[in-house]
Amino acid sequence: MSTKSIIFNLSKDIHKWFLLNIVSILVISALILSTLGYSKNDIMIIVSEVTFGAILFNFLFAKMMKKRVEKTINNLFAKVESQLYYDELTSVYNRKAGFDRLMEEIARVRRNGSNLSIAMVDIDNFKSINDKYGHLVGDRVLRHVAMEIKNSLRMNDIVSRYGGEEFLVILPDSDEISAGFAMERVRENISKNPINIGRDKLYITISIGIAEITLNENPIDAIERADNALYRAKYSGKNRIEIAPEYAKKSYYPQ
Repeated sequence: MSTKSIIFNLSKDIHKWFLLNIVSILVISALILSTLGYSKNDIMIIVSEVTFGAILFNFLFAKMMKKRVEKTINNLFAKVESQLYYDELTSVYNRKAGFDRLMEEIARVRRNGSNLSIAMVDIDNFKSINDKYGHLVGDRVLRHVAMEIKNSLRMNDIVSRYGGEEFLVILPDSDEISAGFAMERVRENISKNPINIGRDKLYITISIGIAEITLNENPIDAIERADNALYRAKYSGKNRIEIAPEYAKKSYYPQ
């Protein structure tokens, strides 16, 4: 059920409750006035005034309640959505959400025949960073890399934490070459922007594997090809990009 439908149903319940409240006030007021010996005309006038006041009060109160309920529900949905779709540490998509977005992009490619590439990104020597500086610094490194990836790419590019220190990047409307240049920009920006650890500067590098997805390719196979290219980059010296061999043997080396 959507947020709007929940708010709409709650608003209906609130209005029903206030309508019952107004009717109850009118009946009670009429009974009290009749027992006190008021004439029918006096009762009608007083009940009319009470009705107007009750309607006005309930309208204003219902409006205030609706805003508060709407704000509470929106905040609750935003929190639930964040827990469902985003990685708590890095604030990028989590693995499931990233895979779902990949499926959406593949479906779009099959409809319009556009290009689509993915990149697997791994932080070099991450275990050594954790061992030397501790896990809190390791967490900072993960957040730093995630934000550098996002800030270096286009708005419609998709970043998710795939697991551990590995990220999946989805690049719509990109063939392997344009994806290579885009991810080279990411690699360069990360290598040039260290994290301050006390008086020290911690320089970080990443290795990247890229695969252009074919029209009928299974997304798991595409991820495996990109992951294999990533491992090739790691074992060939790190801080570099490799493209899946089915499409190209070219590598993007740091200058």
